[in-house]
Amino acid sequence: MNTEYLLLGHGSRRSEANQGLVEVAKKVSKILGKNVTPVFMDHQVPNLPEGVMEKINAGAKRIVVMPLFLFRGIHVAIDIHEEVREIREKYPDVEIIFTRELGSDDAIAQLACTRIKEAIENV
Repeated sequence: MNTEYLLLGHGSRRSEANQGLVEVAKKVSKILGKNVTPVFMDHQVPNLPEGVMEKINAGAKRIVVMPLFLFRGIHVAIDIHEEVREIREKYPDVEIIFTRELGSDDAIAQLACTRIKEAIENV
């Protein structure tokens, strides 16, 4: 089955802020050995529906969307599913899978500790 991967970020009016998602997508692509495409909820293109349609038009039968959000807020719980509802109805043969958000994972806590230590060491 042809599987494609999307990394979903919020998006910002500041283009330099959006570059972070692009960089993370490149790093995830390298780790997975698969192409991971960055897509955005707001303020930047491609947005989620555009990214999904691009993958469908390229022949994807399964699309995995990883919301690069920290917690399960309104975007993760509701908005991203609404964004692709019509696409799912129109293309029922395409499986669209959403991963969990980052959440309160130990790796996030470790990264927070690293950032705190960096700040203290740089004072």
